[in-house]
Amino acid sequence: MKAAILGAGISGLSAARLLKEKGVDVTVYEKETTVGGLARTRFTDGYLYDPYGGHIFNSKHPIVKEWVFNLLSQDKWKFTERNAKIFLNGRYISYPFELSLCELETEDAVNCIHDFILSQYGERPTNYRDWLVWNFGQSICDYYMIPYNEKIWSYPLENMETQWMEGKMPLPDKKDMIRSMLLKDSTERKMPHSTFFYPLEGGIQSLINAMAKGINIYTNTIVTTLARRSDKWIVNEKEEYDYIISTLPLPELKNILKNIPSTIYESMSDLKFNSLTTVLFKCPPTDITWLYIPSHNYRSHRVGYQSALTPNASPIEGEGVGAFEIIGKQFDVTGLEMQNNVLPEELGYIKTLDHEFTKYAYVIFDTNYRKNMAVINNYFSGLEGFELLGRWGRWNYNNMDTCILDSMNLVEKMEV
Repeated sequence: MKAAILGAGISGLSAARLLKEKGVDVTVYEKETTVGGLARTRFTDGYLYDPYGGHIFNSKHPIVKEWVFNLLSQDKWKFTERNAKIFLNGRYISYPFELSLCELETEDAVNCIHDFILSQYGERPTNYRDWLVWNFGQSICDYYMIPYNEKIWSYPLENMETQWMEGKMPLPDKKDMIRSMLLKDSTERKMPHSTFFYPLEGGIQSLINAMAKGINIYTNTIVTTLARRSDKWIVNEKEEYDYIISTLPLPELKNILKNIPSTIYESMSDLKFNSLTTVLFKCPPTDITWLYIPSHNYRSHRVGYQSALTPNASPIEGEGVGAFEIIGKQFDVTGLEMQNNVLPEELGYIKTLDHEFTKYAYVIFDTNYRKNMAVINNYFSGLEGFELLGRWGRWNYNNMDTCILDSMNLVEKMEV
């Protein structure tokens, strides 16, 4: 049996490796010159850079952890406790915000607690803005939840649905809130994903390279056509395969798949997403892993500190290195460090080292999302030998371990 996988990201490579272990003849097509997709790492003048956000690994699924650590042994990872902060009105507040209210000014904390106690009554809203207020109360939303989400989505929150949030955002109950106020110690307020692993050397690319080892991969190769002839799939009018697994963004897939019905094409065209620029920069050393910036006074919404993930982030020992993110269209980064609306000056933006733009960053779960995906999934479920996989193939927001688990489940169900 021959299978072609479109895209050499986490999902595509894990599926390729799992199929190869079952004896399938697998070929992976990747348009970029290097593999990894959104989980790539590169070095710029000795500085480690995860250009699509720092991809860390943790998992509640033992089968995923075992598989990953068999590829890259656990002694090659750094085990780290998450130390995320929120920069609010010149202060560093521990994350998550709703369980760190004791760090606010007294009156602000009182407002947040008061509104939270009055929340979660009545019918649960179906749009994302009202859903946030219903779950967290008006004050928590005014201080943090709404401005931060407005920045990261750059899309009207009232036009987003909420089902995608199930299981993704831990929702505190009122006992959690009281307990957090009494503890007054952020190290004790544990949360999901409070610990994680990151490779000691080579960035997350170390795992990617281990996945890719021994796999037949055509890099720098764009798939321009996909067609079904008899019982085979034809890639680029020449290569024949029994199976196709596509991790390509659905709006891109619609342009290469032959004979796609107009209704399916329209649904794939209607899918919403946003784009992202990350900028690697030199900064003072810090033990903060991620910093969230809700204020609309600054263009960046989040900073990931590479130097807090690995001691090998910089060629100079003890030097701080971070990467901040800005949602939106591609722009010129020249002189960015001289602009006062990019980052708070307290962060110490010393020098730009590198930058990267990605067209497809986050899936936007607008109010047409489920209708469009129902149409799309119904169509592809009827295509023999064709599977969708990954964040962009299934148009969903998945962590790295979920992508691997989905690959495992897909390969298990395939008749190979």
